[in-house]
Amino acid sequence: MRHYLASAAIAAGLLAGGSAFAQTAANTSSATASGSVTIVRPLTITKNSDLAFGRIVRPRTGGTGTVTLANTGNSVVAASGAVALASTTSRAQFTVDGEGGQSVTTSIPATVTLTSGTNTIPVTLLPDFGSTVTLSGALAAAGSATLNVGGSFSLPDTQASGAYTGNFTVTVTYQ
Repeated sequence: MRHYLASAAIAAGLLAGGSAFAQTAANTSSATASGSVTIVRPLTITKNSDLAFGRIVRPRTGGTGTVTLANTGNSVVAASGAVALASTTSRAQFTVDGEGGQSVTTSIPATVTLTSGTNTIPVTLLPDFGSTVTLSGALAAAGSATLNVGGSFSLPDTQASGAYTGNFTVTVTYQ
């Protein structure tokens, strides 16, 4: 009988062990993930032309003129006593190159200050683009966009004569 009880105890132990193993296996689960990446060509921005208002005659005594160079062309409009002389003028123009079809965030200051010695002229910049642009073309092909910047300023009769210059930066970043 002792032999029978020992065999029954071993069998019960094996059943108990097998039962625990079956429960552990039933409580496992798995899932599969995939990986991906999209490689795009780097962005570049190239200046094609500078913002050049040309030669402007300031208004006569007691007046303030305005000078505007639109972002859609290269002609200067001088008004209220200011006069634009025949000279070379141009809107600033940039080309952005990168991956086709991608959105690009643009950043440009609202104004640039032109200086001649200690004299200054604040110029309001007039871009033809918003805070984002989409490059031409499609993914896996080159894309580009042209950015144009005009400007406008007031010209008082007291503005000192001289050649005024200044710089501004246009920055582009993939979204």
